[in-house]
Amino acid sequence: MRSSFVRVGSLTLLLMLAACGEDEAGAAKLKQLDAGISRDNMLTLLGTGVLTASGSDTVRVDHGFRKSRYFVDGKFYEVYYVRDEPGDVEEPVLQKVETPIVIGPESTVLGWGWKFYVEEGINKLRLPTPLKEEMPLPKGLELDSAKAK
Repeated sequence: MRSSFVRVGSLTLLLMLAACGEDEAGAAKLKQLDAGISRDNMLTLLGTGVLTASGSDTVRVDHGFRKSRYFVDGKFYEVYYVRDEPGDVEEPVLQKVETPIVIGPESTVLGWGWKFYVEEGINKLRLPTPLKEEMPLPKGLELDSAKAK
């Protein structure tokens, strides 16, 4: 039950942050993308990312970008995260640092940005929130279920 509250809280937080658009990390690179292009074309357009990994974490990085893979309703989806500043894959996903690109089952770009990830990725495709469960809610934000206690 606690994880449901955390998921709802994380979703609420993502919705609040989703309106950023042009201020998103990697905005200059993201302008080159078009929905429907192949993952390979996307990687060519983006060039090499600035994320590093070591040891077994290297499977979570592709061409210098964080990559997550999900199996939902019998289909595979991938999410690549674009960032401007160098970092390590061990760092948590933060909206102000990374911007998601969602790749569909046909290995094509479905869309990108936090607004797309929340509206399409989470709400329609049922992808998980990338926020850590331990992440506290911002000051002053309460879940409706928490008020009922």
